[in-house]
Amino acid sequence: MGAFAPFRWNNFWWLFRQSLEGLYAWPLLLVTLALVANLVVALIHRWPLDRERWKRQYWLAFLSLLFIPITIAIGEVGWIDPSMSPRPSPSTLLLWTNNCLFIASVVLGIFWVYRMKGLRWFVFAFTLIQLWMLFWAGFIAGMALTGDWL
Repeated sequence: MGAFAPFRWNNFWWLFRQSLEGLYAWPLLLVTLALVANLVVALIHRWPLDRERWKRQYWLAFLSLLFIPITIAIGEVGWIDPSMSPRPSPSTLLLWTNNCLFIASVVLGIFWVYRMKGLRWFVFAFTLIQLWMLFWAGFIAGMALTGDWL
């Protein structure tokens, strides 16, 4: 396992912007718009912030949004310069961490959909959007970790 690079904010923001481009690139924009429309319809159908339905622990469902910047930070720390010859092998720990964050996010999404009775459509729509954003963050971080850019 090689040494990790020091954290650089400018690379972090560049990777973050690259991951956001997956949300609004032309054919993928249709998926993003469909997911946002699903969330809007879920909010119109049943407003989640009603005092009878919303419990204090439901705010914890939004913590899964933190997986997105954490994934980008993992990609930045393990960044491999593609111009290096010979190219170093990627960190197995960081690759596994990148993949495990996505799996953990799916498991947390399933947990919150099960747990939030009466608001399942809302939390399912929110989880789908969060997973869509995390997918693109993981895709960009994976390219940074391996040095294989498309």
